[in-house]
Amino acid sequence: MNASMLLAWFRLCVVALPVLLGCGTQLKFATVIPRDGTGQSGWQAACLEANVQNMTTGDSAVCTLTIGMPVETRDNGYIASWEAAEIAAECINKASDLVIRPAPPESPAALVCRSFKDTFLEILKETVRGSRVEIGCRPGIPVTRIGF
Repeated sequence: MNASMLLAWFRLCVVALPVLLGCGTQLKFATVIPRDGTGQSGWQAACLEANVQNMTTGDSAVCTLTIGMPVETRDNGYIASWEAAEIAAECINKASDLVIRPAPPESPAALVCRSFKDTFLEILKETVRGSRVEIGCRPGIPVTRIGF
């Protein structure tokens, strides 16, 4: 990737910034459904809002994602909110490496966001079965804003 492409997508890389700076706990997960003691229950979610901007074209979009994860599963055991944030941050970083950094400078920011969401979901589901990533934020879920 040449220097102009790196500069063009510099602002899009803000999605990966919390992980690169070691700030994965910046994501705030809230319990949506409490665990019931069965060893396989509960649900937690966080909202990520990332301002993405192509510095070459000026195109920008707010990439808003709800990240959902079980609180307790048979495979993963209990997942505390801080641990959910760390897991999500690692998966965000991996998805960024695969989608955002290699995106061509002419790619619309909204399209890059959608591709990032799909890749992030795939990686997160491999890490914690049953996890979800959706476009938009659900009401009542704490929002983490990046790049504003």
